[in-house]
Formats: sequence, structure tokens, C-alpha cells
Amino acid sequence: MGVVVSADEIRELMRKALERRNIVGEYADFIISDYMESEMEGHKTHGLSKFLTIDIGIGERSGDVKVLKQEGCFAKIDGNRELGHIAALYATNLAIQLAEKHGVGVVALSNNSRYSRITPYGRKIANEGYIGIISNNGGPACVAPFGGTRGIFGTNPICFSFPSNREKPYVFDLSTAQRVWGEVRQAIVENRPLPENSFIDDNGNFTTDPHQAAAGIPFGGPKGFAMCYALEVLTGALIGAKMGTAVKDEYDLGYLFIVLSPNMFSSLETFRDEMDKMAEEVRQCPPMKPGGKVFVPGEVFKGKAVSDIDENQLDVEEDVYRRLRIMSESLEGGYENSKHLN
Repeated sequence: MGVVVSADEIRELMRKALERRNIVGEYADFIISDYMESEMEGHKTHGLSKFLTIDIGIGERSGDVKVLKQEGCFAKIDGNRELGHIAALYATNLAIQLAEKHGVGVVALSNNSRYSRITPYGRKIANEGYIGIISNNGGPACVAPFGGTRGIFGTNPICFSFPSNREKPYVFDLSTAQRVWGEVRQAIVENRPLPENSFIDDNGNFTTDPHQAAAGIPFGGPKGFAMCYALEVLTGALIGAKMGTAVKDEYDLGYLFIVLSPNMFSSLETFRDEMDKMAEEVRQCPPMKPGGKVFVPGEVFKGKAVSDIDENQLDVEEDVYRRLRIMSESLEGGYENSKHLN
């Protein structure tokens, strides 16, 4: 069961919770915006229940991020066990700076806690007039290889972002797993079954019981598996992070930020115009279903247009709301162990 709460109240609870944990200003605003947007758009696996895991990461913080190596257009960053949102925002800003100077900026990041979705970083890159390609190996091992019965890979998301003449840029953010592992946490929170044909038990049989889920499967059969595998390598071996079952916790994960300048081959203005024309051609494509509509990726989620979202109130699970209130008043209330992280 859920409770209907105003969005402003939830933001205030989150702000107070972060203040008690000494996170204020730009970083607090960024974290709140990310989790709230995820919740409103229906990405509950990356919304408020994910915010409840933040104390796990806060307890591991050990200092500021450090640039270990920087040569030409690329850099490598040690997150120094910083919160994922803060470390990733630092990496994004550095990649943009490198692209401004070289046309390309490539930044590798590791040794930080998780962030939520990649979308906010991709959007920031596109809003600055650049193209973004961002990925990370989303382990520990929780996705079985195609035809396999044991988790070896992470959920391994990838995000592409493109500047536009519109108010919002184009951001395509997707997991290479059929369903993100956060679905398991969310199903437990909501006391509901898992989606069918997305998770397997210890015997390799599909299960809808979140307590029996042992691994997810890649999306798109062998093709999706190939992409999942490739991203594991690009965000693992390439940047010096761990891969597969060698990943024991979130601090073993790797993150890769690539920023490209449209001015390398054309101009930002021309690129924006071409992107908008392409998007409009997609939207004007005749729909398969009578009366239906065709959308650009990111414009609809679970059959609902993102533009139709009610930004004034939320339907929040009772336990999540209760925990948020506790977190706003104390250093307690959040999830306390790593099983809730993915």
C-alpha cells in the first residue's frame, strides 16, 4: 500500500536527511533531483527506495576524489570511496573540460559508491552542447550469460545523450539486463511478484519470487548478451576495474565517461537541427496500433508519456515514506546492508 504525498514534502524530507549527513548545496540539490525524477517517471528501482541506501555509501566515504592520471584528452580518477553522485559529477565535469579543449574527453572512474541512473550526467553533457556516452559495469555479478544459470556480469547500463534545440536534450539510458537488479528490491518493498521471464533461481528456472531470484538475464537474447559483455570489458579491464565474479562490492566497479564535441566534424547548430529533424521523423512514423503514437527513446515509460507526469504529488510506499521521515530526523531509517544496493 502507498500514501499520496506532495512532492515538496518529499523533497524537504530528503533535504533534511542529507543536511543531517553533511551533504548540502549543489550536491544535495543534484541528488534530490535525480531520485525525485526517477520516482516521478516510474523508475522506482532508482527512486526513493534507492535513496534509502545512501547511508551505506556515506559510511564508507574517506576523502575527496583524486585525479591519478591525465594526459591529453583522457584522465583516470580514484573516487576515494566518495558517494557515486559526487564522484560521477566530478568525472562528468572533467570530461566536458577535456572535450572543450581536445574535441574528445574520456574519463575513467572507480572506487566510489553507486549513483542512481546515468541520465543526469548524460543530460548535463548534452546541455553543455556535447554528445555523451556513459557506462558502468553494474555488478556485483547478477546477470547470467546467455544460456547460463549463474550471475557473472553486472546489469551494465549505457547512456547516449545528444544536444537539441528543445528545452530538454535527447537522453537514451538503458540497462543491458532484461530488468535491473533493483527490481528485486522494489518487489520486496511493494510486496509483489517480479516481472515474468526476467529472473532465474539457483536452478536456472525463471522465477517471479523476489526472495528466490539468484540472477537476471540479458535483454535481447545473444545480441543483448554481447553488448552486456562488451560493456563489462570497457568499464572493467580497459580502465583497471574488476569484472565478473571478481567484483565483490560497489567499490570494485568501473565507470567510463566519453564526451564528444559536434564541432569536430560539423557545428553544434547543425547537429542540433539534424537531431530535431530525425526525432520529428520518428514521431511522425505511422503507428502499428490505430490511434497510437511513436515516441523517441526517453519520452515514454511503461506506456505513459513522461510529459504527462504529475509533478506535484507522489504515491509512495508506506515503508519508504516512514523511513524517509526517520532519516529526516536522525541518522537512522535507511537500509543497512548491501542486499538493497543493486
